[in-house]
Amino acid sequence: MRSLERRLRKLESLRGADPSGCQPNSREWLDYWDREVYHYMSGDTGVCLTLAGVRAAMQHAGKPGSLLGAFSDSHG
Repeated sequence: MRSLERRLRKLESLRGADPSGCQPNSREWLDYWDREVYHYMSGDTGVCLTLAGVRAAMQHAGKPGSLLGAFSDSHG
């Protein structure tokens, strides 16, 4: 798992800026990644995820208003 994380970080650094265009760890950034992971879990194959974005969305999932939290509640 660590090898995969290391490889993902390297790929992300080569790609440049976060696709959200938001300041990392801001409310807008968390909302963006919450939506992106929600769309991915809903079957949208055109979603571009980052390791940091997925981690943030998973931590944000238990908070009120999270699409991802609502998804896991309805599909659990």
